[in-house]
Amino acid sequence: MKKFRRQRIMNNLQSSNLIAAAIGLTVGVVSAASIFIYHKMFEHQHHSNMKVAEARIAELQDELEYIRRSQQKKKQKTSQRFTSNDSTYTATDNETDIDVFSTADTDIGADEFYDCSDSESTAAENDIRLSKDLNQLDLILKEIDKDASEDFNTQTYYRLQTLVKSHYDNVNVVWRFARTCYNYAEATANSDMRKKIIHEGIEQCEKILDIENADLYKWYAILIGLNGDYLSTADKIKNGVRFKTYVLKALEMQPDDKELHYLLGRFKFEIANLTWIEKKVAATLFSEIPSATHDEALACFETAARLGNNTLQIRLFISKCHIALKQYSCAVNYLDEILKEPVLTTPDEKVHAEAKKLLNKYIGYRS
Repeated sequence: MKKFRRQRIMNNLQSSNLIAAAIGLTVGVVSAASIFIYHKMFEHQHHSNMKVAEARIAELQDELEYIRRSQQKKKQKTSQRFTSNDSTYTATDNETDIDVFSTADTDIGADEFYDCSDSESTAAENDIRLSKDLNQLDLILKEIDKDASEDFNTQTYYRLQTLVKSHYDNVNVVWRFARTCYNYAEATANSDMRKKIIHEGIEQCEKILDIENADLYKWYAILIGLNGDYLSTADKIKNGVRFKTYVLKALEMQPDDKELHYLLGRFKFEIANLTWIEKKVAATLFSEIPSATHDEALACFETAARLGNNTLQIRLFISKCHIALKQYSCAVNYLDEILKEPVLTTPDEKVHAEAKKLLNKYIGYRS
């Protein structure tokens, strides 16, 4: 029985030794006091009885607590160094200089192990800078939108051309660039310049077509429509189908967009106007020939006008639909309205010129 008790005491003492060693690592040193305690325990292992052993254990616990507190005080005065290249933390004082690769399960706080106040400050500064940049961009885009509501000027185009180089993946920049490309193309009489600008806008849009955005799809479709002027009949039909695809995608997102209804009307009008030979070409390109009627086109134009897009261009196409449907009297009424309106822009001049030609042809149907 005595032998069993002595063995149990020894087991307890060995456990105390492990605790001492653990505490020594916790404070970042292999304590000389811990080694001393280890020898003390085994020095008395053959002499001690139960009472003496229990008293000694209590003394050891007190000594260990004293060591732990002493090391905590030293730790506050310790110069600490963290080297990011080898992920090694070094604690240095007058007695020790030991590298510790892990602080898991220790009493070293996260804020003591790795003070990231500098990096946090840098990150915060970057966030503030990014926020300022975004706010600045918003202000620039608002100014551009204000300019877009007035007469077109090339300054807006060049301003957005610069912006899109550094914000090529920003959908709000890209669709506005596409819009100004359209305005510039419509304002210039130089065919080569017009073609270049249209292609420039299309290329920028195609970089981010995976982003679902109604304005992006709308202005991309508009530029595709303009590009049809430079294509063969076969390519023009392919182009038209792509045009329709993106107009319909945009309409799903913005069903009350007056410009989109106008664009869909344009597509239907052009398909309805295809000649017999053009339809034959279309039949060789598609399993199903694109189909549309002048009635469908007229309905789209009238919807656009009802939603507030009652521009000279809309009224011109409404008159063209009436002419195609042989409703000449209605067509002449719209042509008269167009020619009464003042000419404010280059596109208005083009509409007036075309309306005058049509009126001269069908003036006999004036009621």
